[in-house]
Amino acid sequence: MDEVRRFSAETRKVLEKEAYLVYELTGQSIRSFKEVGRPFYPADWHKDYPDFEKLSSSKTEVAINPQKLVLPKSNNKTLKEQEEMVREFGLKLARKISGVEATTGETPDYVELVFLHFDKTGERLFGEKYNFGFTRTKTLVGSSSASVGNFSAQLGLEVFHCRSDEDRRAGVWLAPLVVPV
Repeated sequence: MDEVRRFSAETRKVLEKEAYLVYELTGQSIRSFKEVGRPFYPADWHKDYPDFEKLSSSKTEVAINPQKLVLPKSNNKTLKEQEEMVREFGLKLARKISGVEATTGETPDYVELVFLHFDKTGERLFGEKYNFGFTRTKTLVGSSSASVGNFSAQLGLEVFHCRSDEDRRAGVWLAPLVVPV
């Protein structure tokens, strides 16, 4: 079994001082969350991609700052443009906090993170406080990238896909994940 990549104690302390919360992703799949009754919608958009729900999250600690969940002005951008913004954010962050890098996560990374954060705090990342926005992921579904967000109490967590090469949506942002180097 793969070991979970972890932040050093020193790095974790600095992250927490900078208002980051650290969570451990454990390799769970969207299917595993559905099997335990976690709410998702729409339920079948990915029916033509049967392996999508089997994709597993990374086995790593991740850090997010819920007060700065998404990169400013990262909406209305293509995936390529958003990834460049994550790279720049990561370089800036690494100068401030050693032992970290920023990345765009895969769909199951964000799904697990959303539910871990909800279980810990009762707050819905990408919910009302976040204007029901989305983060684009680097998970490709056909020629599209999957997005995660719009986490409502009534319907659950939304996962959908939009064309990664040209789709610029006002509500699709980029929420970088901070991970150990």
